[in-house]
Parts: sequence; structure tokens; C-alpha cells
Amino acid sequence: MIEGKIVADSLDGSLINIINISSGRGTTSDKSGSFMISASVMDTILFSSVQYKKKEVVVTSSTYEQAFFTVHLQAAINQLDEVKLPNLSGNLAADIKSMPIYDKYALKAPMSLKMPLRQEEKLLYTATTGPGGMRLKWYSALFGIVPLDPIINGLSGRTKMLKSLNERVLDQNILETELDLRRSFLLDKCHLTEEQLYLFINYCLVQSEFKELRNDPDKLQLLEFYKRESVKFLKLLTQQRTEIQIDSVH
Repeated sequence: MIEGKIVADSLDGSLINIINISSGRGTTSDKSGSFMISASVMDTILFSSVQYKKKEVVVTSSTYEQAFFTVHLQAAINQLDEVKLPNLSGNLAADIKSMPIYDKYALKAPMSLKMPLRQEEKLLYTATTGPGGMRLKWYSALFGIVPLDPIINGLSGRTKMLKSLNERVLDQNILETELDLRRSFLLDKCHLTEEQLYLFINYCLVQSEFKELRNDPDKLQLLEFYKRESVKFLKLLTQQRTEIQIDSVH
């Protein structure tokens, strides 16, 4: 066993990897830079770390006899590539406008403009397609290419279940989005309480015109819809409370 001491600038408790390349054995230094490793004469010992240059030391006969040696490590300098900036005026707002901006679409880099499928959509796609994404068509039997998976999943009810799941997930996403976007409007202009918001958006989801208005670029129409429906919704709640009170009395 040979002991040693690592000397380096800003060692600061850094652990250095120490490997005897000849024997394949390794260790690490302690926080002060001291270490101990098994070695023989003419063995090569490698010292490596991210912040220091690698160094190889050959164990000489004198080092072996003394059973101690000191290793000096030099700091590694990671030089970055040169970055050129346009002439800057010191006015941040003006400099941002003058800097060139590269349009990723103009560069024609390969990319997908489609949103990735949700997990529920992936399950439905898998259930309604055969090998290689083959879908069941009315003319498939004429050419002898009938994917069995869509048929089996249709008969078992799996496809119907997954379609229903996708619709529920989509409705939930719409509900949460509308709550985030319209919360202040629903509270201030529609006179709803925080406890009524979630129930009110669910109430709107089943209205036939809601989907059309939500996709309409003119969002004023949707807000007007919310105001109209909130009046009906609050009346309905009041009516239900009255009916519950009457039933409780009887």
C-alpha cells in the first residue's frame, strides 16, 4: 500500500478519482487530498477529476520504497467557442429590436407541428388500428386485408370505453382551461361564487352552442353566453334548494 497527497489550487474538499491502470484497482482521495492505493513498481496510476487536468504517475522503485509520494494537479480550463454579438448601444429595448432573429420555420428544419398524443388518445389509436397503423375500411375484405384488432376491440366494448374516456378527458381539459381564463369574469360579471364555478362550467358543457362559441374567434359571444346561462343556472339552483326544503318539511 502506497500513501500519497494531492496538492492543487482550490482543492476545497474535492474528491479526486485515482485508478491503478496496471492492476485495474481504484480509489478516491479524501477531502484533504490524502489517499492510499495498492501498487507495485512500474505501475501507472491515473489521477482524474472534472476541474483538474488528468495526470499519470509511474511508481518508481524509490517511490515504492518510501511508500509515499506527492502529486501536483493543474486546474483544467474549459474554453468556450467564441460568441460574436452585434454592436450594442446600452439601451436594452433598442438592442433587442436590432438583434437578428432566425425563424426556425424559414430554416426548414425537420419538425412536427402536431401536438403529441395524450395517453388516452394513444390507447384509442392502438385499439382501432391493426399492424403498422392499418385501419378497418369497408373495402378491406375485398383485398383480403382485414385487421383483427379493431374488430375484437369493437366486439368486446373496449373501443367504446376508450372513446368515452377520451371525451371525458377532453371535457375535463376544457373545463379547467375555461376556469383559468374566465374566473374573474364569472365571479364579477356573472355573480357566481367560487363553489359554483366548477358546477357552472359543467352545466355549460352540455349546452349545444357552447362548443361552437368556444371555437369562435370572437370571444365576446362566449362571454355573453356565460352571462345568459348564469342567470338560468342560478335560478335552477334556487329552485332545487326550494324543492329540497319542501321535501325535508314533508
